[in-house]
Amino acid sequence: MLTRFVKRVRLGILVVIVSLSGCSISTPKPMVVDTSADALEPIPVELKQSFGDALALMQNEEFLAAENLLFDITLEFPLYAGPWSNLAIAQSKQGKFKDALVSINAALHQNDKFCQALSIKGVVLRELGKFKLAKEQYLAARACNPLDILTLYNLGVLSDLYLHDNVAALSYYQQYLIAQGQLQDETVKSWVIDLKRRVSAELKKEFQQEPIQNIEKTVQPKASLIQLAGEE
Repeated sequence: MLTRFVKRVRLGILVVIVSLSGCSISTPKPMVVDTSADALEPIPVELKQSFGDALALMQNEEFLAAENLLFDITLEFPLYAGPWSNLAIAQSKQGKFKDALVSINAALHQNDKFCQALSIKGVVLRELGKFKLAKEQYLAARACNPLDILTLYNLGVLSDLYLHDNVAALSYYQQYLIAQGQLQDETVKSWVIDLKRRVSAELKKEFQQEPIQNIEKTVQPKASLIQLAGEE
């Protein structure tokens, strides 16, 4: 729950978007974007400077230095969700997932509607082996921000590699590709093709070789309204 002070001042004002890949095959370099939303009170100059320095360290993949600086920031400015979220990211990049969970919970304690923090918590929970809880967090992040296509990707990876749910994985990957528009991820497109074959085999076995009229409709009910991504 938000404190009285947080209710008066929007403390999610340091919005940070970090590209945390859910794929265990390749992890892209983090891309950090810092934007400031409107607030009823000005952001302290010291916080702006220190936070900017921490983001620069993260962009340079100096995660230990970033962690130390962000820890100091959260001590001085504990009511801001952005620094706590980035502290969790810096810790995750070093494999400190238990510490990261504490940090991301602190971010959500300050602002439980901070969409990026919801998604980051999903990544942390996945790395801790809490797969069902991770899915709940990803779904909460999607509900918080329907335009967050990275969480669609993470949901696909979670369903594919960890929950072993091929039907759900296919659906999330397809939604991810469609949301990308024309610049679709070729690797994910190849995963979709493979998953279609596997889902088809699963459904044929389940229904004892009965004809499957439309796999895409089974996987994604609204697929008939638009061109499915990854079609050959």
